[in-house]
Amino acid sequence: MTARQKILVLGGGFGGIFAARKLARLAPDLVDVEIINRTNYFVFQPLLPEVAAGAISAADAVAPIRALLPKVRVRQAEIVAINLDEKRVEVAQGTGRRRIQVGFDHLVLALGQVADLSRVPGANDHALALKSLADAFALRNHVLHCLELADVTEHPEEKKRLLTFVVIGAGFSGTETVGELADLVGRSLRFYRNIERGEVRFVLMEYADRILPELPQSLADYAVRRLTGRGVDIMLNTALASVTNDAVTTGDGKTIETWTAVATIGNAPSPLITSLDLPMQWGKVRVDQYFRVAGFDNLWAVGDAALVPLADHGEAAGYAPPTAQFAVREGRRLAHNIVAEIRGTPPTAFEYASKGALTSLGMQKGVATVYGVRLTGFPAWLLWRSFYLSFLPGWATKIRVAVNWFLDTIVPRNTVQTHRFQRPATRYIHYRAGDTVFEPGMRADGFYMVLDGAFELLIDDDSLDAPYRKTYRPGDHFGERAIFGKGAYVGSITAIEDSRVLVLRAADFERFVAAFPAMEQYFDDYLPAAFPPALLGRAESVAEDEPEPMREAAGGPSD
Repeated sequence: MTARQKILVLGGGFGGIFAARKLARLAPDLVDVEIINRTNYFVFQPLLPEVAAGAISAADAVAPIRALLPKVRVRQAEIVAINLDEKRVEVAQGTGRRRIQVGFDHLVLALGQVADLSRVPGANDHALALKSLADAFALRNHVLHCLELADVTEHPEEKKRLLTFVVIGAGFSGTETVGELADLVGRSLRFYRNIERGEVRFVLMEYADRILPELPQSLADYAVRRLTGRGVDIMLNTALASVTNDAVTTGDGKTIETWTAVATIGNAPSPLITSLDLPMQWGKVRVDQYFRVAGFDNLWAVGDAALVPLADHGEAAGYAPPTAQFAVREGRRLAHNIVAEIRGTPPTAFEYASKGALTSLGMQKGVATVYGVRLTGFPAWLLWRSFYLSFLPGWATKIRVAVNWFLDTIVPRNTVQTHRFQRPATRYIHYRAGDTVFEPGMRADGFYMVLDGAFELLIDDDSLDAPYRKTYRPGDHFGERAIFGKGAYVGSITAIEDSRVLVLRAADFERFVAAFPAMEQYFDDYLPAAFPPALLGRAESVAEDEPEPMREAAGGPSD
């Protein structure tokens, strides 16, 4: 009898979710399936533009992973490292961000891609992304904030920047975003008496010579007519040169003054994937037609993270596009092939022909091609909504979204700014005598400055001849050694009196030190004097010390 196999799925997107669900159903007596994701919910990404525009609520674009995968173990954690040789994945989890090793027999990479605008000066700092639910939430609040400020400002130039909205990239995501944002602003102006419709400008910027390259030219032309008719300026053959606090500069030197730049371009592989020595092409992991990564018999990749060849293309270089309908089928086929590998039966090559492509243009208009039939206007928009409604996982989500869509056609949009609570970069923390601040193995979460009381550091490490102890009192600090080191504590800190500290988040501390040479020099001098040589070393940087549920624009309009 074949021994049970541990299947570990990294990532909770379309490919990962549908692969895990199918695996658990196919062979419950043969495999134990576990999925690791940074959040406990699945995001239906095609609906993010509608979340940003307020057509549906943020909660209706997500579904709880545990409800979708009742037969799968779900672990909400941050993936820190992947060790393919030892067949284990290191994660940081729990309140203490402890590092845990999770073993596997088969590993599925379903980490998708991340937004990376580093090649464009200023874009990472000033452009809003639309990759996650938090991004959509932030964009909606930002647009409404611009309307609020534009309604009361007495400076014409500032009002012009506040009412200019630039969307970069005219694929499906960019086109839908500009259409939905135009819908949001247009339907909200009734509440802003000092803003005329003619003062609002939308710009859709595209490097290529046409929008929506995935659709036939006739449908793209229709989309252009609809968008321009609603006041959207479409700039084709236009490269993005830079993004600043209040302007976007194009490759030919033109400047568009704006507080809002939304980037739907700049996809890049997950840093976890780039840290592995895997065959890559176009920023994706190369796999065969069975989703197996070359050189491994237990490593698989699926979804946006993988470059999946299509079996029906023969020797031609045909690859699966990064769309939901393909990712769903990829996940299911991958599950079948993993089970086949375990049972010793032949796998099946991935074959799937697209049923078509659809996109919404806002104002109940869209374009679509389905089974070769081309549709425009309201029929295409209705088909688009029906198609994505069918893809939503779970009946509860389908019903909520359908009700929201219906209500959106008959009631005004909600213009309430729902700012989330954001933990500040610095905070005060009080400890009682005997409280443990951190233990060995916890992830470095911040730089601690002692204001009152006292703390004791204890490091009992094999590299030391004897346990190392150090006492910290007001004016002292701790935590920097772990941040500059490997990102995890090797000792423990305990309050020996009732105490109070000021804590600076690890990522903010690193940025501050890197930008302040005098501070960097201080730690270069302090650390060798304060710790034995065996405890020092700047091996790697620490990632964000907590999941960032919202990406904020750096700069833009202020209160």
